[in-house]
Amino acid sequence: MDLGTKELSLSKGATPPRCGHWGRPACIRLLMSIWLTLMAVQASAADVVRVHNWAEYIDPEVLRDFERDTGIKVEYSQFATAAELEADLVSGKRFDVIVPTDFQLERLIKAHQLLELDRTKLPNRAEVSDELLAKLSSKNRADRYVAPYMWGIAGLVIHERAAARALQAPVANSWSLLFDPASANRLKSCGAVLHNEPEQTLSLYLNYRGKNLRSQSARGIEKATREISDLGIPLGPASFADLVSQLAEGRICAAITWNGIASMANQKGELRFHIPQEGGLMFIDSLAIPINAPSKALAYRFIDYMLQPGNAARNARATHFTPSLDLTRERNRRLLPEITLPSQEERRRLFFLERLSDSQKRAVDAAWSHLDGRDPT
Repeated sequence: MDLGTKELSLSKGATPPRCGHWGRPACIRLLMSIWLTLMAVQASAADVVRVHNWAEYIDPEVLRDFERDTGIKVEYSQFATAAELEADLVSGKRFDVIVPTDFQLERLIKAHQLLELDRTKLPNRAEVSDELLAKLSSKNRADRYVAPYMWGIAGLVIHERAAARALQAPVANSWSLLFDPASANRLKSCGAVLHNEPEQTLSLYLNYRGKNLRSQSARGIEKATREISDLGIPLGPASFADLVSQLAEGRICAAITWNGIASMANQKGELRFHIPQEGGLMFIDSLAIPINAPSKALAYRFIDYMLQPGNAARNARATHFTPSLDLTRERNRRLLPEITLPSQEERRRLFFLERLSDSQKRAVDAAWSHLDGRDPT
């Protein structure tokens, strides 16, 4: 290891540094002291990894163990929406590790915002599901830039007893419960809410209607949003914690949400999470290194630590989502015997959120601002 002593060495015949009244030995000691101080400052600055993750999306004990095991301090921050993450990146904030979701990857890669990963620095990536990597590969070869972290499903959560009572009929495994006006009107009495995620809600609604969000014009997006508004179902709370508590307390009987949220709320065992017959949205959240990350070497160490099977299982239990582990391997499955995976038939009903153009995203934001009362500016 080169410690930078080339400038300080006094090889035979070399001219000693001009140290004035300090003298040669004292000068060397002074310069070495300055160099060591600078190196200590640099090491101190380098020993911090800046991680920007979704809210409530990691086991705090895993973070503490990483700091203990590596001596690297974690500067941890959170975001609540995909749009918030992108705004943070555009604002110039610098992070070493971020956790984008699948529909952001093509855009981030195209904008040269993600580092192409050196897989030799991530030995635990070998524990990741090949199925997840193949799915990401279809998105502009995103598997080269990210390591999958967690995956899950946006589907339908139902309080079976309360919903059946409001409907005065058995609960169908269909989006018609929320998207058919007659059914939606009945479920209002027991607390039906929509997903507080505009692109996902529009995608699910249009898919139910036999359409595709990616193919919609601004006028089509506005029309679909108006139809959703006409259902008269309010949006769920923006806070994950509030949504969990309202579901757990029985104040919501039908909602579009993620499976992990439904699992967290199902403390009394009265909730059922469904992938409706018309389909549900699959997402993959991944660990990535921004191209301008201050400490890329530490970012690799953090990501590889999160991919260790034991740590991945701990994070899965804390978040109630499914880790990227290859759970077809018996040693990994033993870590999470309690986890329930979708059947093959259910997996065939899953699809990814469509990638939208910039003009479509603007149309979604403008239309949705009227639905949730935001100022469109």
